[in-house]
Amino acid sequence: MPAGVSTPMAGSSLEAGPPLICLDWLPIVLAMCLVWRRRWWRFLIGGLNRPLIFLVIFAWNLGGRAVAGTGSYLGFLVPGLVVMAAVSASYADLVNWFTLRRTHMRVLDEYLLAPISNRSLLLGHVLGAGFKGFLTSLLVFLTASLLVRGFQFSVFCLMQLLIICLTFACLAVAVAMVAGGDKDTLMFTNLIVFPMTFFCGTFFPVEHLPGLLGRFSWWLPLTAATYNLRALVLTGAGKPGWFLQSLSWLAGLYLVAYLLLRWRRED
Repeated sequence: MPAGVSTPMAGSSLEAGPPLICLDWLPIVLAMCLVWRRRWWRFLIGGLNRPLIFLVIFAWNLGGRAVAGTGSYLGFLVPGLVVMAAVSASYADLVNWFTLRRTHMRVLDEYLLAPISNRSLLLGHVLGAGFKGFLTSLLVFLTASLLVRGFQFSVFCLMQLLIICLTFACLAVAVAMVAGGDKDTLMFTNLIVFPMTFFCGTFFPVEHLPGLLGRFSWWLPLTAATYNLRALVLTGAGKPGWFLQSLSWLAGLYLVAYLLLRWRRED
């Protein structure tokens, strides 16, 4: 063997194998975090404005300060307001981001041409938007705990809240892939997403809805999650059936968003 040429040590490999965990979705999450860091006050005000207004108005008229969570309407209402904040923060910005950049700015074409898989492209945006919605709704929860006492925070409560955020982030991507413009997304939001936050047990029990409307509301992706979150924070114990139903909606909407994104990429 020529001098100066070394042989590889026994047991070593000259070829690097594929990584065990693919992290090509991480730059997308970091890029979204950088945008939110520069405009944090806009996202904070936009995400907290509506639920905090509802919270303050109802708190002033339903007992004032330090109301007990269990047995009071304000305690029933707070988890619904948290869900409203989670849906708004996870869905609204992401659906607008995808729709405008796909239909007007054509920036999404650069993403679709990049050497990144559909799975990582979807996962990065869903995790980024879901994390933003999770932080926003958690701030609403912490603010509400100053007005309502007796809330029980647990790991399962945080998991349920995160599932809600990720579910509507997936819905945002799915809607953006089929929307023809910002007017289409606005119509879908006003006709589907916004009414869903009222008919899924946020402000009043679904059992009080009449006839078929009450039965239909139980099959919406937000009802079981809202009920389970409320049970967890008020009693400390949720129902596995509600948790599994909300987890199934997350898996189903993620699959729909993935298929639509792949269809749009191949189009």
